Amino acid sequence: MSGTKPSRPPAPRSRALLLPMPRNQASDLILRTRLFLERIRSGHIERGLVNHLAQVCIISGFVARAGHGRLGAETFDAVEQQLARLLLDFDETGRWGDVSDLLLDGLTQMVNEYDRMLGTIRLEILAKASDHLDRLVAISANAEPHCAESRTVPAPTRAGTTGVSA
Repeated sequence: MSGTKPSRPPAPRSRALLLPMPRNQASDLILRTRLFLERIRSGHIERGLVNHLAQVCIISGFVARAGHGRLGAETFDAVEQQLARLLLDFDETGRWGDVSDLLLDGLTQMVNEYDRMLGTIRLEILAKASDHLDRLVAISANAEPHCAESRTVPAPTRAGTTGVSA
């Protein structure tokens, strides 16, 4: 026998991670997201609604970049940038600006893709996307001490700095 140690078998993965999210859980998540989208569409804009949709955009974009999306990464990037602009404008003026038809169309596409992903993509991929979002929140909290209390997620602003709340 050679002097090598026997390799350790890989840690067992939960079978649940290999399957899509259970439909009842996916339905709860997408219902909440669709309600938030409809509130924004009807003009009832609040930071929490925008933050939720930004988080969905980040998670969906991560999944798409991992090769599991039907929309291109540029769609998610555009929606994320427009949401960041909406928040930035609010922070500068204290008033919510009008939500453009372009943003509403992008949000609708993104939410529809998120719905599809929740029902078809392995839970393992969604968990990795959620971990990615958690890392962004942690990075933002460490980079900007004043944001730690408001759970801010970084996003580009006009001056190239970050500051989108989550």
